[in-house]
Amino acid sequence: MLLNYWKIAFRNLLKHKLFSFINIFGLASGMTICMLAMIKIKDAYDYDTFHPNSKQTYRIITHLNRKNGEHFLCASSPLLLSSYLKNNYTAIDKSTSVFFSNDEVFANNKMLRVKEAFVDADFYTIFGFSLSSGTPANSPNTVVLTSETAERFFGKINAIGQVITIGKSNNLVVTGILEKPPFSSHLKFDFLASTSSLPSLQKVSKSNDWTNEAEAYTYIQLKSGLTAKSLNPVLSNLSKQVNDFLPTVAAKSFVFDFQQLDDISPGTKSMYNTTDEPIFPYLVAFSLIGLSMLLLAFFNYINLTLARSLDRAREVGIRKVAGASKKNLMFQFLSESVLIAMLAFGLAHLQLKLISQLPVVQAIIGNVVQDTKLWIYFIVFTILTGLLSGWIPAKVFSAFKPIRVLKGRFNTKLLGRVGLRKSLTVIQFATSLIAIISLSVFYKQSIYMATANYGFNQQGLLNIQLPKHTYEKSAAAFLSVHGVEGVSGTSALWGFSGADAIYIKPNKRSDSLPAALFSISPSLINNMGIKLIAGENLPDKELRKDLPSVVINEEACRMLQFKDPVKAIGQLVWTNDSTHYKVAGVVEDFHYASFKSTIQPLLLLNRPDDFRILTLKISKAAEQNILIRLQQQWKQLYPNQPFEASWFDKQLYNQHLHKDDLLFIGLLTIMALSIACLGLLGTVIYTTQNRSKEVGIRRVMGAKLSQVIITLSWDFIKLLLLSVCIGLPLGLIAGQQFLQQYAYRISVSFGILAGSAAALLIIGSITIGWQTYFTALTNPVRNLRTE
Repeated sequence: MLLNYWKIAFRNLLKHKLFSFINIFGLASGMTICMLAMIKIKDAYDYDTFHPNSKQTYRIITHLNRKNGEHFLCASSPLLLSSYLKNNYTAIDKSTSVFFSNDEVFANNKMLRVKEAFVDADFYTIFGFSLSSGTPANSPNTVVLTSETAERFFGKINAIGQVITIGKSNNLVVTGILEKPPFSSHLKFDFLASTSSLPSLQKVSKSNDWTNEAEAYTYIQLKSGLTAKSLNPVLSNLSKQVNDFLPTVAAKSFVFDFQQLDDISPGTKSMYNTTDEPIFPYLVAFSLIGLSMLLLAFFNYINLTLARSLDRAREVGIRKVAGASKKNLMFQFLSESVLIAMLAFGLAHLQLKLISQLPVVQAIIGNVVQDTKLWIYFIVFTILTGLLSGWIPAKVFSAFKPIRVLKGRFNTKLLGRVGLRKSLTVIQFATSLIAIISLSVFYKQSIYMATANYGFNQQGLLNIQLPKHTYEKSAAAFLSVHGVEGVSGTSALWGFSGADAIYIKPNKRSDSLPAALFSISPSLINNMGIKLIAGENLPDKELRKDLPSVVINEEACRMLQFKDPVKAIGQLVWTNDSTHYKVAGVVEDFHYASFKSTIQPLLLLNRPDDFRILTLKISKAAEQNILIRLQQQWKQLYPNQPFEASWFDKQLYNQHLHKDDLLFIGLLTIMALSIACLGLLGTVIYTTQNRSKEVGIRRVMGAKLSQVIITLSWDFIKLLLLSVCIGLPLGLIAGQQFLQQYAYRISVSFGILAGSAAALLIIGSITIGWQTYFTALTNPVRNLRTE
């Protein structure tokens, strides 16, 4: 019976090729986005599933309570916590800490930036990261590389026994190579070094310092037979003990909690210092986008299927007269919709492969292997898609009364006098209008951030990525190049989000304030055109006998409650690590970070060892040919290092334009609009075909071409206008909600709303007018010859 139903379905598909294409393409477009979401969701729940004893493994998280009333939940914890738990609590079987750092590492005449993780021996037994060769790095100054990192540094050469250098002279010997794990992990790193190497690298604070809650990530395994409840008294007691270790000047306290390893991904709690696990709200948002696209496709299928209700109703009437039951008819129509969904799945898989080449899509899903489990999900999803999309048409058609439908008297209404098909068309175009408005708002906000006045000069500045600890040598060499007017160094670029977070206060006993910190050379303030409103610039070199100098911004002056910028000069600024600085100068406020956050207190220090970027001020006449001369100079300095240079204004523009995000949102908008337009086109075609004799009579009676077009189009134009009335306020709300994440933002102007509505009406009118025009042009004799 099923085979017979599918034969009938294939004949219907071939008989109505255009409607079949619209249905299949629409479902495929919606299914493509849903499949993207499914891949991402599956990957999120596959995180860390390859680790042994994951049910007995927990991450210790930290509730940080400040005396000023602030509360933070951190995924991190003090570095000393792991060894203290292991040594003082018998319930703990194994314990390890993971300390992350980012450095430039030199090996095999190459210098690359890598993400380092420092771990101890228990790490290799708690987690399931396996070695393909060699031994774990448990001794001081040893390291294990991932297979990708080993290939980046050494190519096909055996990396075991080779030496890599961190910083100027810290040599680590490679003892092993890690296999690529079968699934993703929230712990991302390029190599694993021994924790015993940390003191020699000077990467950690004092051995008895418990104050830094963001220093490391602590993981434990309980002894066999113990449950998570056993951890509650342990962590309660631990919190009291650690708080006793904190100095009174710390002005904070800790409460430790735990997370089971299986519960880390997807992240359901809002935490600071998270690792690289996917966040649950993001997965929900992505899933809702996919389901919205699929709903639009459902509406198309329902709309076009009901538009052909006259043909199918007669078929139903004949089948019922011949003895078919309602159940038989339901099964027939549902099997047809499942078949269409299967054909759509084939097209969706092709679309998925095509859009997976886009960088933004690769960033979303990564290189996910489509394993057997994922294919099972896809097949189940396809069958459900077919059943759900065909349910309403199947219910409507199977309920037809044979006598009424064979006489041609039947109707499909929803919500009283509003037709189901018209309702679905309105929903489709209203949704498309919301998408157009959202895309327009996102684009306008991106352009605003990319071209706004950040309060500093962007023109004629060239940024070059520097190897660590090379500023003085590089600055002297590049200053001699013809066309270079000035040289500056900085730890991160202004206008981005690369500042170091720090807490400051005017004295030891005051409450701490969040601030941003940049290490810069004094020349950067002049080259960037920042106005110094009080005091003087940073000194070129700090004298050992003097307190280190700092330049602050106006906001820091206000928040630290200095009376005015002039009186702030010479005052002390304390940081959360008890270091204090003397205020040398105050600069006017400028946007050192992105427009997502308001201008916060800012500290500028002269620490050449932290400079990562060389900023060159280039004369206007030399801008065309300067890169060639600079590259030649670079090769003399660093023959084995790639030359990476970018103009500051272009970097800032590209950073805030979000091209990949705009492309992805634009793709979603185009898909939504194309689904709606194809559905409308199919409905218009079917309606105009049914009214062809009416058109012939009107033309014979003398109606003009324009009058016929207006008559045929008016009902559909009214649907578009109703869609605009519904979509505009909803789009306004969506745009305003999106902009709430930015501290400095545009407004959803009348121009954006009017332009979006006009675009929808024009596209919809072209869709309607194209078909009604050709219908009106048809020879009336041809339409009436059968009468």
